[in-house]
Amino acid sequence: MQISFSRLMLGLSLLLLFSCKVSQKTTPKTTLSKDDGVIEFTFLQLNDVYEIAPLEGGKVGGMARVATLYKQLKKENPNTFFVLAGDFLNPSLVGSMRHEGKRVKGRQMVEIMNACGVDLVVYGNHEFDVKEQELQERMNESDFDWLGTNVLQVKKDSTVVGGKYLVPFQKEKNGIKEVIPETFTWQIQDADGTTLKIGILGASIDKNNPVYVVFQDYKAEATKAYLELQNKTDLVIGLTHLEINQDLALAAQLPNVPLLMGGHEHHHLQYKVGNVSITKADANAKSAYVHWFKFDKKTGKHQLDSKLVEITDQIADDPTVKALVDKWTGILNDKLATVYPTPNEVIFESNKPLDGRDVSVRTQPTNLGKLFTAGFAAAAKKKVDLAIMNGGSIRLDDQLVGKIQAIDIFRTMPFGGQVWEMDIKGTTLANILQIGLNDQYGKGGYLQTHNVRLDRENKTWMIGEKALNPNQTYHVAINDYLYTGSRSIGQILQKLAVDKPSKGDLSDHRRDVRVAVIEYMKQLKKS
Repeated sequence: MQISFSRLMLGLSLLLLFSCKVSQKTTPKTTLSKDDGVIEFTFLQLNDVYEIAPLEGGKVGGMARVATLYKQLKKENPNTFFVLAGDFLNPSLVGSMRHEGKRVKGRQMVEIMNACGVDLVVYGNHEFDVKEQELQERMNESDFDWLGTNVLQVKKDSTVVGGKYLVPFQKEKNGIKEVIPETFTWQIQDADGTTLKIGILGASIDKNNPVYVVFQDYKAEATKAYLELQNKTDLVIGLTHLEINQDLALAAQLPNVPLLMGGHEHHHLQYKVGNVSITKADANAKSAYVHWFKFDKKTGKHQLDSKLVEITDQIADDPTVKALVDKWTGILNDKLATVYPTPNEVIFESNKPLDGRDVSVRTQPTNLGKLFTAGFAAAAKKKVDLAIMNGGSIRLDDQLVGKIQAIDIFRTMPFGGQVWEMDIKGTTLANILQIGLNDQYGKGGYLQTHNVRLDRENKTWMIGEKALNPNQTYHVAINDYLYTGSRSIGQILQKLAVDKPSKGDLSDHRRDVRVAVIEYMKQLKKS
């Protein structure tokens, strides 16, 4: 349906209510003309954004382009609200680097989001990848509001039973502490004086469990939030970071919430459960959802028009945001140049997405994992029988497609490391492969491999075309983290001799796992 837009600009002011229950944003009163009881408003939705700069050779994404879209929407209707449905502090290559004495850990994202004008976020699972103090610093730096409907902070106190208690998270701004609310209220008014209160509830996935956070039941807490909001507001909207099956269940439980703006899946989705729409945009701002609402206060009915907008090089950069993106990109490129001199070089082109999503690399062999381990094998000084790496070293939580640059490989493995070689007896190798399959399924220790597969029918591991021989010794290439950082597999590998690259030998591609993969992909591109 086509919805018209008011062109009269209204200023927005922020009013924060410091309680664990509700926060709100409101517009100032205007001189009333004739209140027609109908009001229009817009939501701009992003989710799962880790990269501030455009991707795929500059063709897609880019927060400076999103800022331009937001300004356009705001010009059409000043009652436009910008939300991000979780996952932005981690993972990212910029976030993993050290700057001004400490890890960036999402500082660049908060700075960019502030400049873009983001209004409200909900916690995603990757917000809890960072340490408690790092998360606190990011919240304190943010100009936008946070929504913690089912998320509580664990506080240690030896004087209470159990030695700890639960409280809402807080952020501190200019010496004033603000409680992260369970609900949010957006109060708007249009040019003819029609007012509206829009309640927003949240829900965050119980996916990442550091010791400093507890997730309450998302359906129970979202339902409680809805019941609190329905008598205080004219309309209730959801902002979630859940798996799609959880969003579907929540939509079925809250049939009067017309829209759940969600995240987590990393590819755009749109579902309908009864009268409830569920939308998710593509990760890393490759697309955004725009939701146009028209609400009739006399009837209590609304119209909703949602559109997925692709963020491409056809959208101009906002100059202010681009300057900040360029600042962080410049810092990053200076650091990358010490490892690889041409980080923006196109090294490969793939028409098929290379899967580096967490849910994939920790549960099944992926084409990206096979490509990376093949790169380890190609970098080895001695011909290897197989190569292995822990899937958790792939930190992209996204897919690579199209023109792939060297920097994309750094993005995928931000913590680097080296390629090491070793000889492993068949019985030991079988044990390692079985641990990586069973004990580490769904975890960071799940193994991605080259020249290895499991013959499930015969219950045997195949090295190339031959069944693994327990009495044979195999030459294996690994990433050094398997040796130094993996508990279960590392304990086994540390008993074996290792062939490492010599320090300072720039001709040895094993010196950095990213270099090994980049050089291998460049050779594939030529062939």
